[in-house]
Amino acid sequence: MSLRALLLLALYPFVSQAKGGDALAGYGIEVNPVYGKVLKHNYIFPPVPKQSYAVDIALLKQTDGSKEWQVRRKYPMVGVGITYTDYGIDSVYGKCIGLYPVWEFPIIRGEKLEWTCRFGYGIGYVTKRFERHPSFDTVNNLVGSRLNNFTMFTTQLRYKLSHNLHLHAGFNFSHISNGSFRLPNLGVNMYGGHVGVRYFPVTDNPDRIGATPGRLPNRWMVQARIGMGMTEYNNVDGPMYPVYAATLYASKRYGSRNKILAGIDYSYFTAMHAFLRYNEIEVGKEASQSWEGVIFAGHEFVIGRVGVIAQLGVPFRHSYINKDKTIQKLGYAYYIIQQEKGILKELTLNGFIKSNNLEASHLEFGLGMGI
Repeated sequence: MSLRALLLLALYPFVSQAKGGDALAGYGIEVNPVYGKVLKHNYIFPPVPKQSYAVDIALLKQTDGSKEWQVRRKYPMVGVGITYTDYGIDSVYGKCIGLYPVWEFPIIRGEKLEWTCRFGYGIGYVTKRFERHPSFDTVNNLVGSRLNNFTMFTTQLRYKLSHNLHLHAGFNFSHISNGSFRLPNLGVNMYGGHVGVRYFPVTDNPDRIGATPGRLPNRWMVQARIGMGMTEYNNVDGPMYPVYAATLYASKRYGSRNKILAGIDYSYFTAMHAFLRYNEIEVGKEASQSWEGVIFAGHEFVIGRVGVIAQLGVPFRHSYINKDKTIQKLGYAYYIIQQEKGILKELTLNGFIKSNNLEASHLEFGLGMGI
């Protein structure tokens, strides 16, 4: 079977609805060997491997402007990526298989040379986790579950040998954690470099069919979110406690495709409430010592009906134990309602991973709105 036939088989779910011309125009595959290093971010971290290795493979599509957002985002590359990572100490770290959506945007695009940024939040399966039974594996205090959040970020400098073959090199960063849904949850961060090749069986430059859309106003909006997460606290294989969240913020759209965000984020930790009651600490004041308030700024990349959101905040009110200096949120928003007029202009489903000082705190899911 030829390479072209193999690619057509692999890409069939993506190209089966293509209309006109060659179904493989704009579709390609990318392979990246990765050399990296695990980043130690906590003093109780297990031994760090001398080096780590990964292979990242992506099935890609060069957008053609058939949807308005593709033109607004300057014809990005989209697809799905899978990464196999060997962290270097198999008895402790095990291996990780990550699956994630690919969003790649041009920073500088020339005829032969380009610089791009690529990211995606997905899921990762790890072969080793903390467990007392049936196998005794308590050295691995990194993850307490098989399934985890898997985040991949890369930036690449690419040279186009032809419309079929590209060579590139770049920097990559990957992260796995479960948001303390199960303990322990230090997570694993790996940074490194890669070289790779990208192959398009037909062409990397399909015919562009979209018209240039009109510019959207740089409007201000008042927005709100409510959400909920679940987390273990203090004890491995212990009870699950809900975390309740509410966010009020303002947003300003710019460039017809991005938003700047700023506001206040509130979280109430029932695990902290239970801890204080059990230990008879702050008796009668448990509720007031169990919430956290954060002032944050953020950014949202709007990609059609999907928003990719990053926030960085500073607490103005801590819960009883947590004294972290910075709070981060990364996640997605899916737009159920997305319109320019009317009272309710936006309605979204949201999913976030929240971190304290870059260490995952919990996963959060909920609803958002904008007026």
